Amino acid sequence: MKKTVLFAAIVMLLSAYAQAQPVYRFTVKVGIDKESVQFIGGADAVRAKITDMFTKVNKAFNYTRQFDAVYDFVVDWDAFYIYEGLSTEEVHKPHPDHDYLVVIDGLKSDPKEVGGGWYGADIQTIYHARTHTDHFNDPFEKNAIDGIIHEFGHARGMPDIYAMQVNADRNPIAPVACYGERCIMNYPYGETLWSDYAVNMINLSKDKRIEIDELVAAMCPEKIRITVLDPADAPVKDAKVTLYPVPWYSYSVSETPLTEKVTDKKGLCELPGDVYGKTEEFGLGCPNIFVKAEHDGLTAYGWLPLYEVQNAAFDGKEAYEMTLRLKALTPSKPFEFKINR
Repeated sequence: MKKTVLFAAIVMLLSAYAQAQPVYRFTVKVGIDKESVQFIGGADAVRAKITDMFTKVNKAFNYTRQFDAVYDFVVDWDAFYIYEGLSTEEVHKPHPDHDYLVVIDGLKSDPKEVGGGWYGADIQTIYHARTHTDHFNDPFEKNAIDGIIHEFGHARGMPDIYAMQVNADRNPIAPVACYGERCIMNYPYGETLWSDYAVNMINLSKDKRIEIDELVAAMCPEKIRITVLDPADAPVKDAKVTLYPVPWYSYSVSETPLTEKVTDKKGLCELPGDVYGKTEEFGLGCPNIFVKAEHDGLTAYGWLPLYEVQNAAFDGKEAYEMTLRLKALTPSKPFEFKINR
């Protein structure tokens, strides 16, 4: 009896929580290629799988209760259709009566059917398909559904966190990697968490149809402040600070610096928040920056990924603050190390 009462109380609390939030409802038109329908077992089986997929999409946005609203992506079954021909041509078809179009293709049977994922700007379509192959790839299996949840994250204003990653062997300045942060927008497979940055960006978009690049370009803080300290935590004057860009989706650091600065007597150098530059394709010229500070044979490194820097603006701060502590790059000699007692 006690367990029943407790369960009822929890349900009431969760219901009250949902009622306290606005509901953002988005209409979705869905099309699927004829070959996929045949592989799956007919139109009724496809409808059941699409229904299950969108149940999981909505759960992913609402289960962790991280957002300022309840999200409801609703399939318009009156507009559901089965198509023949190139799926890549379906992607670009207008859908003025719906917020989004989802084009599903489990069997890319033509070499022209390339690409996949989120198509933003004035297209507002998710191309839910796999790499071109000669066999059927189930668009409704678990990883595929995790993938479309990630794409709806784009639809609500969030860039790829994995676009900010760097492999250590592709960093010519120093063999240092940047792995991103845990988030559906980094590695979505089996993931349920939206990072703070993702939550901030998606909350910013509210219920509007948006363009990611414009949001990304607008959310840099006014300034970036870098403080360089010596091994004793004293500020270092005249330390050289060099910033190297990480091009989008490159997993690498460019050898050509964005800029170089020298610290003042407080060990501080100040940069504009939009030091990342501008580009029409992505809003900002790069999504991450590798920082190298050096002085008198000592060195320090750091990263300026958007998922950290732009959170400063969301927190209402004028500047993002970074502290780098210099150290020698040459390892100490173990047989010369003595313990002071």
